[in-house]
Amino acid sequence: MEELFSDSKETDDDFEYENEYHVHHEHHHHHNSHGKYKKHRKLQIALIIAACVLVLIGIAGAVGINIAKKEVNSVKQQAYELKGSLKNVMTAIQTQDPDAALSACDILDESVAKLNSTMDSGIWRFAARFPATKGYMTSVKQLLASVNEASSEIVRPAIQVLSDYPMSGLKVDDGFSISTINAYIALLEDIEPKIDEISETMKNINLPMGLNSMISEYADQLVSMTTSYDDAKEFLPLFQTFVGDGSDRTYLLTAQNSSELRASGGFPGSIGTIRIRDGVLTIGDFQSEPKVLAQHTSANSQITDLEYELFGAWIYNPRDACFDPDFERTGYIWAVAYEERNNENVDGVVSLTPTIIQDLLGIVGDITLSDGTELTSENATKVLQYDMYYKYLDASHASTMNESNNYVDDLFSETAKTAMAKLVDNFDIKKVSDYYKILSDGAKKRTVMMWMKDADEQELVRNAGYAGTLNLDPENPETGVYFNFTDPCKLGWFLDINTEISEPVINDDGTRTYEVTATYGNVITNDDITNGSTYIIGNYGGRISGYAHIFAPAGGTISDFKASNGGKMHMNEYHGHQVAYMFGIGIAPGSQLTITYKVTTAAGVTTPLGVNTTPTLQDYR
Repeated sequence: MEELFSDSKETDDDFEYENEYHVHHEHHHHHNSHGKYKKHRKLQIALIIAACVLVLIGIAGAVGINIAKKEVNSVKQQAYELKGSLKNVMTAIQTQDPDAALSACDILDESVAKLNSTMDSGIWRFAARFPATKGYMTSVKQLLASVNEASSEIVRPAIQVLSDYPMSGLKVDDGFSISTINAYIALLEDIEPKIDEISETMKNINLPMGLNSMISEYADQLVSMTTSYDDAKEFLPLFQTFVGDGSDRTYLLTAQNSSELRASGGFPGSIGTIRIRDGVLTIGDFQSEPKVLAQHTSANSQITDLEYELFGAWIYNPRDACFDPDFERTGYIWAVAYEERNNENVDGVVSLTPTIIQDLLGIVGDITLSDGTELTSENATKVLQYDMYYKYLDASHASTMNESNNYVDDLFSETAKTAMAKLVDNFDIKKVSDYYKILSDGAKKRTVMMWMKDADEQELVRNAGYAGTLNLDPENPETGVYFNFTDPCKLGWFLDINTEISEPVINDDGTRTYEVTATYGNVITNDDITNGSTYIIGNYGGRISGYAHIFAPAGGTISDFKASNGGKMHMNEYHGHQVAYMFGIGIAPGSQLTITYKVTTAAGVTTPLGVNTTPTLQDYR
């Protein structure tokens, strides 16, 4: 692009020299034949055509025809103006200045019209008659038409929304304006396909190299307007449902504590709210679970005999509903328990684990708690799930354990509150794709899950991959490998869950059978045991005690179980899935429990078997 708009290194003397050369040449060769004169005239015409081509590729100046030089300079100046107009439009939009953007857009339209007029007149119209230049001239016209279309169909609608809903209005006190959010989503939905079409047209126009570089840059700038939207658009239908039209809604935001492991992620240590009131979305204070949930599962939750069989009496305490790996069920029970305790309707539940906090801090920045603890994108999970316990709840605090426990609970609530507040305060629309990546990665790891009370809305949750439910798709088979702690402790930091899957054996009936090995390991050290209180290491000296559940994939079966501890896997069926389970598991410090079994997927399914498992902390040690 610099080459196209750089000043020509050739001088007026170059043009004068060429003119003198032609005069001298004609004087000394007047005796040549009329045919040679015709050839010379053809040469002049060719030079005019060449001037047209040369100006398009940015190397004009070496043509010995004054009129050509004049035309060249005129177009070069107009090209400067067009380039500047394109840049000013995009800069004004990027800086969210609608007045400047509108003014720049008006000037851009004038630049396009002026250059169009030039291309329709004089030497350019003449040049367009020749095959050698007609293609380039046509391409220039196509380019100008595309720029004009981009102005009217993309840039001006964007300016209008920017004017009506300035980004400064996105944040309202400690929340977000739903009308502003919805206005920009609607804009992006409208212009995204137009941007794709126009930018593709621009990049496919066959121009000389200088103009190709210029328009390619502009096309890239147009595309950048919707980059974040493109990255997150699969999530947007769900998000639009979540925020609605701004009407009142209430959601629970639960922070699952993975140190006290549950099949769905962890004990719901802190619970906050997301409320939409008067068109503004706010994130409320977080409190410890006993302060916000009923302490006995309501009859409205309709706990079944099968659930009691699979998950034990724990299921009758709402906080332990997460013994069930199916978050659809867990979310419902938590919502009912909150409604019963607070007499407030709940429209949905969102669950996060501490690992999400760490990822979030990578975008919004570090936070410092009231006790001076600094949480960063590098240490947050370790601090919250290990360091803090050994700082406040180790063996040295035995005499003040209840007080210390309450203090740590308050710090956890403070962490969630502070992180969410910083998200609001430091929210950057340009980082939408980064926020979405955290959510999408979390959905795959079961560290972000969602439940919606409305059945149609919950279907959107499933389709978007955030339901945290059991595998429902026979064509993409997964075996479930889950674990629940039954001894009150904070040993989740020390639990590894690793699953290995063999290559399949293809059976005569079209099914495929896999050998699966699930290994549960306890990596606690002697120092951790020595320094840890009962609150941390439990009642059995650091031994991990709990339940294991193994689920078959949708449409498939599980069989041939062998456990290294000699225990028996009981079999049942839950939500249409075969499930095997073992109670009373004990994994001593430094030891492992290995469960091997076979999984057979549905006939005709060729997608390799995957694993859906309890999210652990092993990758953060």
